[in-house]
Order: sequence, then C-alpha cells, then structure tokens
Amino acid sequence: MLFTASVIKLSDDHSIANGTVRIVYAFPDQPNLLIKVFHAFEKRSSRRPLKRLAWKLFPMLKFRTILNELKCELLASLKLGADIENMPISRMLGIVQTDRGVGVVVERIDGLDGDLAQRLNRLCRRGRMDEPVLEALNAFVDRMFDLHIVARDINFSNIVYGTRGAGAACFLIDGYGERNLIPFRSMSRRMNDRSLDRQFATIARKTGLTWNSDQRAFSNSG
Repeated sequence: MLFTASVIKLSDDHSIANGTVRIVYAFPDQPNLLIKVFHAFEKRSSRRPLKRLAWKLFPMLKFRTILNELKCELLASLKLGADIENMPISRMLGIVQTDRGVGVVVERIDGLDGDLAQRLNRLCRRGRMDEPVLEALNAFVDRMFDLHIVARDINFSNIVYGTRGAGAACFLIDGYGERNLIPFRSMSRRMNDRSLDRQFATIARKTGLTWNSDQRAFSNSG
C-alpha cells in the first residue's frame, strides 16, 4: 500500500540515475512514480567544515533544499487548481523513508515512446529543434513566468520533453525552489523574471537556439 508508515526497500536494480546530491530510483510496484533519495548528509558535508558546523548548530538546515522544493511545487499546484495538468515542474507527492535514506516521491515523466522522457540537450542539434518540441518548450517558458516559479538551476539537462495526460510538454524535473535563506525571488516577481531570463539565455547559448528576452521565447537559429 502506498504512503504507509513502513520503510520502502530499494535495490541497485531500482536505480535509474545517480547525481552528486541524490540518487533517483524507480518506486517499487508504482510504475508512474520515482523516489529521489538524498546522499548521506555526512558524506555530502565531509569536505565542507563550515557546512558541518552550520548543520550541527541548526539541524533543520540539512533539509532546506527538500523543503524549498516541496514549497515551490505546492504553491504552483495551489495556483493552478483544476488546471494542474499544466504544471511545468514535476509533481512532488511527499516524503517517504527508505532503507537508503530519506526520499521524495515524484511523478515519472515518460517520453512519447514510453521510456523516460528525453532531456532537452538530446533534442537540440546545432541550434535547431523540431517544431513540436520548440512549441512545447515555449509553452513551458510561459508557464514558468506566469506561475512565478522560482528556479535555482534551469539548464538543458533538467528540462525534459514528455507526456502528462493527453499531450506532450516540457517539464523541469530538478533545480527549482529558493536557494537563498532570504527568499528574494519569491518576494519579487521582477527579480525572479530577471533570473528566469538569464537562465533561459544561458540555455540558448549552450544549445545554439536563439532566446528573445522581449518575447520570452526560443527560436531556431538561422
């Protein structure tokens, strides 16, 4: 049964991605869900004595990234209401305990072929992108601005093109939520808009696409 008080047992066979901060696992017996498990906090701070001290003095700082991500997704969900299918970020469905550490349950975004959704950097070649993907990318951009999504790290490897419901769309699967202790971008739409603009411009430079700040849209180069 999903979301009970039991500890979820994971194995190496469930692992589908391994990053510097967390490992992503398939959720056993839940094909539409994934679990992001954070690496042991002790290992993450072993070479950063100031962080070890801060976590010792303020233990809840260990969970600041998790909490900020959950808050970002929750606020966007509340704003969308019945239009929840148009959420531009992956849905987060709560915290679970696993035998590998604390995990966050997130939706699995599938590609059009049924496998995991493809990342944006694999869909853009030499500054050109298929028109359906480009259209979905610009719809994603519109929603990020409209919903005032605070994103600390938008890049071409954490935006994916996949499906939720009936249609194909682009989604941000990581890198959202406030970075700063004082939530400047959450408090100021103008400041957050500038941050989104800079991050999308960086994506354009790295993919070869063209970014138009005035129109807030990508286009193929040439």
